[in-house]
Amino acid sequence: MRIILARHGETDWNAAGRVQGASDTNLNDKGRTQAEELGRRLAESGEKIDICYASPKRRAFETAEIVCRHLELEPIPVEDLREVSFGAWEGCTWPEIERQWAEEYEAYQVDRMKVGPPDGESLRDALERILPALDAVAAGPGETALVVCHSGVIRAVLGWQAGVPFDNKALYRFNVPNAQWVALDWDRTGQNR
Repeated sequence: MRIILARHGETDWNAAGRVQGASDTNLNDKGRTQAEELGRRLAESGEKIDICYASPKRRAFETAEIVCRHLELEPIPVEDLREVSFGAWEGCTWPEIERQWAEEYEAYQVDRMKVGPPDGESLRDALERILPALDAVAAGPGETALVVCHSGVIRAVLGWQAGVPFDNKALYRFNVPNAQWVALDWDRTGQNR
């Protein structure tokens, strides 16, 4: 199965550099325009997208709805594709987090696989729900699936696939801007792990 992982359009919190995580923020006007452009680009890409799944968070699901109008599809919500939870850090900027939670922030920067924000998820926790969700997508109908989700989800999956250390430096290699996508091949047998 070819899986296209697309990040949602911009929100006001994206524009302000605020961590969103499990918070259910809306697209802003720029984000809606980005979603329209994403839908147009995917429709013109030559990719035959058979089905679309999306995180149920408003910013991702609205992006999927806009994109799917261009693809003549209906998005299917999948709870386990939601963004990584950043717990107490949600709504804060990274400089605010570094000042207020210096010790926790440093530990998180060194090993995001094992360490999560206070009351949030480590990437190990997140991958335990994300990878089976992608296995289920791959086991579904069609040859190509669009998955509209979040930056943290995409970085976690790409980092896991590449086998990189889950520290700040390695994961930033996998930056996917708002309303952009990456495509990958996913084993239909669920033997990706």
